[in-house]
Amino acid sequence: MLDRANEKKYDLNFISLSLKNGFEHIKNNWLVLLVCFFISRYTIIGEIFPFSIIVLSLYYYINGPSVVALLVSEFSVLSVEFSFVYTVMLIAIYLFFYNFRNDEKKPIVIISAYSAIVLFSSKTSILIVDGFNVTGVLLNVFEALFIFSSIILVNEGINIIEKVKLNRKKENIHSFKEHESKKNIINKEIKAVAAATASDTVTKRYRRVSRTKSSDQKLLNIFTDKAKDKIKEQLLWENINVKYLEIISGNKGSIFLSVTIKSEKTPEQSEESIIFAVRNICGVRVKCTEKITASQNYYVLKFKNVNRVKIKTYVAKATKDGSPMSGDSYYYAGKSDKYYTVLCDGIGSGVDAFNESNGTVGMLSRFLYTDFTEEQTIKTLNSLLMLKFDDERYVTFDLHIIDYGLKEIRLYKAGSSPSFILSGGVLEKVESKSLPMGILDNFEYNMFKRTIRKGDIIIMISDGIIDSINLDNKKSLERYLETLREKDPQMIANSILSFALRGQNTIIDDMTVLVTKIG
Repeated sequence: MLDRANEKKYDLNFISLSLKNGFEHIKNNWLVLLVCFFISRYTIIGEIFPFSIIVLSLYYYINGPSVVALLVSEFSVLSVEFSFVYTVMLIAIYLFFYNFRNDEKKPIVIISAYSAIVLFSSKTSILIVDGFNVTGVLLNVFEALFIFSSIILVNEGINIIEKVKLNRKKENIHSFKEHESKKNIINKEIKAVAAATASDTVTKRYRRVSRTKSSDQKLLNIFTDKAKDKIKEQLLWENINVKYLEIISGNKGSIFLSVTIKSEKTPEQSEESIIFAVRNICGVRVKCTEKITASQNYYVLKFKNVNRVKIKTYVAKATKDGSPMSGDSYYYAGKSDKYYTVLCDGIGSGVDAFNESNGTVGMLSRFLYTDFTEEQTIKTLNSLLMLKFDDERYVTFDLHIIDYGLKEIRLYKAGSSPSFILSGGVLEKVESKSLPMGILDNFEYNMFKRTIRKGDIIIMISDGIIDSINLDNKKSLERYLETLREKDPQMIANSILSFALRGQNTIIDDMTVLVTKIG
């Protein structure tokens, strides 16, 4: 009795699960099913049933066998008249796809041939029973050939449309990644900055580009065969032949990929294409951890997913009394698995100071989208400023790079004010003793590296904050920051600015506070 009760419960669960899957299928494909219904119904009325077979065969070929689609087609036929022949043909097509549902997808030629044979054999059998005639047989042959060729042609049309869409997306995004284009962009932007025109507009444009995502398409589960096939297909269009693709799930949400490819591209170019394909199809950000050259044009590349960390920067600032604009400029943005914040201060205040600091920030933001290393970027930037500035002009430079792939922060400082890191209840002060940018050709800067974790807060300030606080011997920024540990980032930024201005009748210098929180 117990066994029978369990068996009955299993059956009920199976029926419930089947109904749930059926309703979910209707929800996701209601428009296609509606088209199937009306085409099947109209073709019965107009006696051109082959259109129904074409639609149903292509639907099964693309989405797999579906009882819902079969029932919709059968209902559309029965809503006009009861046709035993048409009903049998539809069931025969469904059973063919259902029988091979777990096998590799059959070539479209086989699918077309089977559908044509089903139509020809069914109609010819009825013709023999009703009375054989040559005209009827020829008509059945014509309809079978029509089905065979139509299924192939429509399927090729669908593939062409998908490839055109894929190529357009690929061309739009990859146009930003061509090396010569990068050089032209850098040269144009440097000239624009040197003329001190439109640099703010260019910064906003690049900020928008860095945030662009291909969110308009449905992302696939990276562990499914469909996702793997899509990745291989996209890479094949880029002349990268994937010989082996393995995706493994690790601990704490880690994902590992091992890809064996054959391509005339370099390993670096192939790496870039694979990263883009995985992100575009599955929405998973990965980075290459190992590249192995097996033989000429054969590579093994290993990847690991990058867990995105929520990072946000908050700002508080004040402009010197009597000055038309602030001489402090800042910029923050995320790129790949890094997050950048930079704060520059031009000498003095006003328009000249703004042009110097804003030009420096603008040029740096351009370099972030090149293949330059961090050290090359800073030294090149100093060389450009040496050409731009005269002997009496310079700019302080404070760049923070949060690398959440390595779980560290790198601080590059040149003549800038100290930075502060609040981590686990401990306050650390990071100071620099190097000269500002644009003074010496043999440029030296200070670089600091610290481990970071979720919840850490990084504080950047301009020299106006320090100078204002130093006017009062009783004030201590370090002691004051100790009282702000439990505050939210925007409150910390506002409080530091208020603390610097406390007791001052005028704003003696431009002041800027950047507070960045990790997680």
